[in-house]
Amino acid sequence: KGDTKAKTKVSVTKLLERADKEDLLGKISYIKIRLYVKAVFQGFRRSKVNQYENQARLRVDGLNSKEDVNFYLGKRVVYVYKAAKGFKTIWGKITNAHGNKGGVLARFRSNLPPRAIGATLRVMLYPQHN
Repeated sequence: KGDTKAKTKVSVTKLLERADKEDLLGKISYIKIRLYVKAVFQGFRRSKVNQYENQARLRVDGLNSKEDVNFYLGKRVVYVYKAAKGFKTIWGKITNAHGNKGGVLARFRSNLPPRAIGATLRVMLYPQHN
């Protein structure tokens, strides 16, 4: 109670919108910035008969068209899961688009396990291509 210097989480866009109206930068002790975008592992690339486990289909948040996929090509993807001792990761890379609605294909160093279907992955916003 009464602690005015308590840390608060404020999104950057909301902060910038309200920055003109009042001096918020002096009141907020830190801003949480995420260096990744969330994605969902939908399944493996497949045809009617075959399934290609070395290519994973991902649905990236905010990606709704094939034209926007170019920004994400080459970006690193990580699947983080809980193991017996801490957390483990499987790293991959976005390789190309899948379909017209913004789906992407990714290849991982070791194939993702089937239990990861429907799980959330992290698409890192690096490497940055200009």
